[in-house]
Amino acid sequence: MLQSLYIENFKCFDSENINFKKLTVLAGENGSGKSTVIQSLLLLKQSHDIHNNLVEDIDRLYLNDYYCELGSYKDVLYCESSEKDDKIIFGFTDNDSSRRDLECIPDEENKHILKIEYSIPNEVEKENKSAGQFIYDFDFISADRFGPKTFYHVDGNFSTLKVGKLGEYTGVIVSKYQEDLIFLDELNDALKSIFGFVQIKANHIDSANISVLEITNSETKSLGYKSPVNMPYGVSYVLPILVSCLIRHPNRKVELKQPTIIIENPEAHLHPAAQSKLGVFLAKMADSGIQIILETHSDHIINGIRRAVKTKIISNDDILFNFFERSSEVGMNIINEINIKEDAKLTSWPKGFFDQIDKDIIELNR
Repeated sequence: MLQSLYIENFKCFDSENINFKKLTVLAGENGSGKSTVIQSLLLLKQSHDIHNNLVEDIDRLYLNDYYCELGSYKDVLYCESSEKDDKIIFGFTDNDSSRRDLECIPDEENKHILKIEYSIPNEVEKENKSAGQFIYDFDFISADRFGPKTFYHVDGNFSTLKVGKLGEYTGVIVSKYQEDLIFLDELNDALKSIFGFVQIKANHIDSANISVLEITNSETKSLGYKSPVNMPYGVSYVLPILVSCLIRHPNRKVELKQPTIIIENPEAHLHPAAQSKLGVFLAKMADSGIQIILETHSDHIINGIRRAVKTKIISNDDILFNFFERSSEVGMNIINEINIKEDAKLTSWPKGFFDQIDKDIIELNR
């Protein structure tokens, strides 16, 4: 499990260390550095996938590929770097204290590549080689994920454990697991817990290499199953998240290396009540052994996670809120670590941390 990430001289960060737990929430105003943290992880993942190397054998980081498109070396170099060494450094620490630092310089032949000048393991990493293991079973679900689709096409990047950054493989995976009645029941139960009665089924059309989903949100038989485009949008936006989690659940009995899911804006197109219930679901999945990293702007997601702690679904020790604050000075953004107590209260509530409702009410009552 990823325990910490060190970033130096990359985008908005001069140098910063970010800690993680089983369930880590990245919150804060726009432009405060949340996406930079996620892109650092995506950069390692997409560079691994290009050559399918072990972490210790990766010799280049590719700035532009499937997971992220960051431009050139100059685009990602910290803006104040002219006064210091222009190396970009990433450090990954596993929960057994195994750490590997990647010191990067621009590739002389290709400005869109970071050449790894030094890959430096600590003593624990030399023995265990566990730093960066999170990239082997990794799914990233972007805020730009697809909404309702009439069908899902299978392409050469399909993996039965990856819904894809756009959720583009969701329908394919559901169809592949259609005969796994436990999985299908779990998926429909998860949908029901968030939306009330919802059921889904899938069909793969081999001749066209596509999968088709059908959804119903009524127990009345006369309504029947419909295309997602004729059903509530929220179901389609949350479906990749549910599927990605459930195919990694221990019930699948698949041996996985530190499964990790990064999710941007899980709350998209969801009613506040559904957002809170999704927070509970994600806490439950994190407790099952999946490391989940969320970037969210929803206080309802936060409160759902707190409810999960209150009801003993997950231990408070397994959750961390990283609250990003912008600074007026470049490179001086602040990351506040907020923990949660057993009674679901937070250890601190800094100004700007999901307090806008209170501010608006005060203004309205003047």
